[in-house]
Amino acid sequence: MKNQLRAPNIAWLLLGLILLLQGCADKHTEPFDQNKPVTLKIMDDRGEEDFGEEAFYKRFGKQFQLKYPNVDFHFIKEPEYDPDLTAKENEQALLAYIAKERPDVLKLGPVRFETVSAAGKLIDLAPWMKRDNFSLDGIYPPVIDAIKMKGRGTLYGLSPTFMSWALYYNKDLFERYGVTPPHDKMTWEQVLDLAARFPVDDSPEERIYGFALPFSSDSSIFALMESIAKTEQIALIDASGKRLLFDSDGWKRITKLTVRSMTSNSVYFPVEVDPSRMLLDDPFLAGKAAMLVMGDSTAADLEAINQIRENSIPPEEPLRWGVVPVPIDPVNPQSANEITVFEMYGIGADSTAKAAAWELVKFINGDEWAKAKSRTKDGGNLLARVAYNKDRYDHFDPEEIEAFYKIKPQSGGEPRQIRQVPPAFRTSFAEIVREELESIIAGKQSVEQAVQKIQTRGQAELDSFNAQTEENNGVH
Repeated sequence: MKNQLRAPNIAWLLLGLILLLQGCADKHTEPFDQNKPVTLKIMDDRGEEDFGEEAFYKRFGKQFQLKYPNVDFHFIKEPEYDPDLTAKENEQALLAYIAKERPDVLKLGPVRFETVSAAGKLIDLAPWMKRDNFSLDGIYPPVIDAIKMKGRGTLYGLSPTFMSWALYYNKDLFERYGVTPPHDKMTWEQVLDLAARFPVDDSPEERIYGFALPFSSDSSIFALMESIAKTEQIALIDASGKRLLFDSDGWKRITKLTVRSMTSNSVYFPVEVDPSRMLLDDPFLAGKAAMLVMGDSTAADLEAINQIRENSIPPEEPLRWGVVPVPIDPVNPQSANEITVFEMYGIGADSTAKAAAWELVKFINGDEWAKAKSRTKDGGNLLARVAYNKDRYDHFDPEEIEAFYKIKPQSGGEPRQIRQVPPAFRTSFAEIVREELESIIAGKQSVEQAVQKIQTRGQAELDSFNAQTEENNGVH
């Protein structure tokens, strides 16, 4: 009799628990009332021409408000990085600002996204996506992986775009000099060997380079070495951040390859850059370099240059160019690219309008917006919903655009460690590398001697950098 009386009580208890849990879930994903006026406070990370309030309305706001006219926007600008403060103090200032302003939607770059999400200032988007059956199908998986990495496994944001890299080549130069064009699955050594097949004996005004470093590169000799190391997952600093690894077999091989390229004069290493003349002086854009590894935005630069050439007096023939995937890691040929997710949209943990904020974040990253954006043909960065990239760019063949995401990015801890080389140390170390490699070219030392000098000088520089960092952070 006792057991018969207890059974219904247990059933009611379980039902109540289920309803309670359901209520908790609903509380975290409250419904959106599109008839109720609401103003979303949006924190934007930059006030430059391509960002900020005006750009937001042009990209998303007007289209969103046609769908939801009762939603208005109020913009606040993310605090700028203060060079007079330490990195920790800048982080604290940012978090204090967010706590004070309580933005509903935050647009963040990769570094600050990691800081803000780690501090618990963003909400997990998974429950909202599950509630609305918001599918990630069609979004380039590495974009999601990159955001989750910043969120330590949790999806605190979404991004409608990403940047990627490919190997551009000048079709006219390859035809003129009878050199076989680049193709898929070439290693860095093969690309640089291909570059060395172009003549280098013309006058400085007429000569051709087989390969050019990006014209915006600083410390361009080390920039080439660093690119090869990233592709082949060769770390410069060990996991502790204390020991330099330049005397490893991998860096010795990269040094020899770089010296060979310097000796052959087949690679253009930019020295000084006048920002106002970058488009005009860049050797690849000028038709003086056969190959260049660069991001998707370079296609727009090429289109701009071709417009200038066609409108000049007398008119010049436009450059004919193509793209293939970036050089591969011979050990892992399917995984060698590098992407950048530079804009991430998350919802503030202290927002009082999470339902409306989610509708905006969902719209920015949805299929509807990507499809509409693909029809504008205005260039810009690649759409995360990659199927729509084929229709977006007039200056790419539909198959060519896939070169930017045919080779997937690397994953794992080692490439992450490579990318975490502190910028301040990198700048001083790159100068050490330049000095020692130029000494090889001048016949003053061997590659082996240069490697050992770079290791010794670089380790001393790293020790000094780490000591200064500890002092700035109050570590004694």
